[in-house]
Amino acid sequence: MAARLWLLDLDDTLLQDHAVTREVLEALGREVGAEGLEPAVRARALALFREAPFYPWAEGIGHSALEALWARYSTPGLEALAAWAWPFRERVFREALEEAGGPAGRARELAFAFFRERRRYPLFPEVPEFLEALRAKGAALVLLTNGVPDLQREKLFGAGLGGAFALTLLSGEVGLGKPDPRLFRMALAAFGVGPEEAVMVGDNPERDIQGALLAGVRAVWVDRGFRRPDPRYPAHLEVRDLREALALL
Repeated sequence: MAARLWLLDLDDTLLQDHAVTREVLEALGREVGAEGLEPAVRARALALFREAPFYPWAEGIGHSALEALWARYSTPGLEALAAWAWPFRERVFREALEEAGGPAGRARELAFAFFRERRRYPLFPEVPEFLEALRAKGAALVLLTNGVPDLQREKLFGAGLGGAFALTLLSGEVGLGKPDPRLFRMALAAFGVGPEEAVMVGDNPERDIQGALLAGVRAVWVDRGFRRPDPRYPAHLEVRDLREALALL
């Protein structure tokens, strides 16, 4: 059956996320003579993020340690995170610089630089053509994305996708994160379609593909080169270019 409802992930499905973070951190590392800064920041951010008192909540809505390095936390109700964030960021960069052999005294400077320079929102090259093809066939488009509201909406509008979707379901707003099948069922209910008429497209097997399978929705895994397929959650279709998924129209 042709898919009428398309549920689309944002980060590393439509929007380049992992590569931009890597590029910014590598550039900052070169600037201060710490070539190993990027992996060190990733490791320290994850370790320290897991110690935060709100980590279970963040994990539940799919907000990551690296996102915590540049989220504004301007959403009402996140004031405690905003107060926590800058000491966390400075500590991450200080410990990462120490590990990478860089000048730890520049940690605060680099934390601010990453916060500023990470605000880039490039789409994958095929995204405009892919979305236009879906619209031309009359498909309903839903953005199904995990994360804190202010950051995810900043990405969405920064990438020029603010008006691209009939519905945006953001985990930090609705209180449910992928792979919770209830988030997928919310989208189905909003358009009055059955799961057999929908398809989920995403890059994360554990969140996107598992959630779709739990909801009875066909799943397309997009291989962006950053994650491996998970045999526990077999997708109905695996692609490297989103346009390959148009076969389900």
